[in-house]
Amino acid sequence: MPVEQSGPKTHPESHHTVAQIRDHLVRVGKPISTATIYRQMERFVTDGTVRKYLLETGDSACYEYVGANKHECASHFHCKCEKCGRLIHMDCDELREIQRHLKEHHGFLWNAGRTVFYGICDQCQLA
Repeated sequence: MPVEQSGPKTHPESHHTVAQIRDHLVRVGKPISTATIYRQMERFVTDGTVRKYLLETGDSACYEYVGANKHECASHFHCKCEKCGRLIHMDCDELREIQRHLKEHHGFLWNAGRTVFYGICDQCQLA
């Protein structure tokens, strides 16, 4: 069974590890080897339908289905909750202004799609 039938494509705008995909497939009665999932995810990364995130050394990679919106991720920023681990997409004009400033005044092109801010999400702050 191809991974895309029950992987990131069915959950756009969210990020999943290979272990989460494997666990989901086991729960729905369609187990597949971890190695097969890794190979398929790398194919998706290569063809541009899935974006791969390596957030911290030692953490598992996260994958996000981007499909036809391959360049959308470059237009927003990411926040990672240090409590629950959730990766949040954030569109913010103020950060775009900082990005513009860095390019115009310092000659530095900031890659928003690879920039991650760490902190505590609103849900974990309430818990």
